[in-house]
Parts: sequence; C-alpha cells; structure tokens
Amino acid sequence: MTVVRLPQPPQEYDPQWANQLILQLEQVITLLSQPANTGWTTTNITATRALDANHTTGAVDGEAVTNVLCTLIEDMKARQLGMLGK
Repeated sequence: MTVVRLPQPPQEYDPQWANQLILQLEQVITLLSQPANTGWTTTNITATRALDANHTTGAVDGEAVTNVLCTLIEDMKARQLGMLGK
C-alpha cells in the first residue's frame, strides 16, 4: 500500500488553497468510485466461496476451483479494487 501525504496548510488561512485541495480530493474520489476496468470477464459461474480441502479422493475438483476463482474476480470487481487491472 502506498502512503500518500496531504499537503501542509499555509500558516495563514488561504481560501484558494483550501478550494484547490477540495477540488483535488473530489477528483480522486470520483476516480476511485468508477468501476474497475480489469479486462477480466467471467461467464456461467456459480458463486462459490468455499473449497473442501479434505476431499478424500485427492483429485482436484476443477469446477469448484474455477467457480471460486470466478467468484473472487467478480467480488474484487464489485469492490472496485482494480488490482487485476494492473
């Protein structure tokens, strides 16, 4: 995570400085509130948020893994994390 520091205010109140800061914050909030454009598309999934790690046959259930992965991608897109777009 990147730490971002806000600028230090001037010694005396400056409405122009405050207005500029508010404008910049509004622009960042607008940018962050847009849906993440990840380029990832999922289709024909069943929302699955659990995998059985004690599967007795030892075989990997590809459908379950695929559904969990697709569910994770959709959840991340819905939360607008945008990590997959980088």
